[in-house]
Amino acid sequence: MKTIEAQIPEPVLKQAQELAARENVPLEQIISLAVAQAIGVWSNESYIAMRAKRGSHEKFLDALKEVPDIEPPDYDRLPEGYKSGG
Repeated sequence: MKTIEAQIPEPVLKQAQELAARENVPLEQIISLAVAQAIGVWSNESYIAMRAKRGSHEKFLDALKEVPDIEPPDYDRLPEGYKSGG
């Protein structure tokens, strides 16, 4: 492990301290977990963006051509009266 110095806004630090006290874990562990989670999110977003650049509308339509044009089984149908939110 490496120790670093970082400036954290007081309100954020206060929340982290309260969380650490409530969960009965060291403040350093809360901060370390928060950094790890943030890096995971950013890394995942970068990966998704990279994959999206490789895709195309044509490839999507080609993939849809492989889907059979049949009615879904009863267990896979939308409920009666369902209305899309979009």
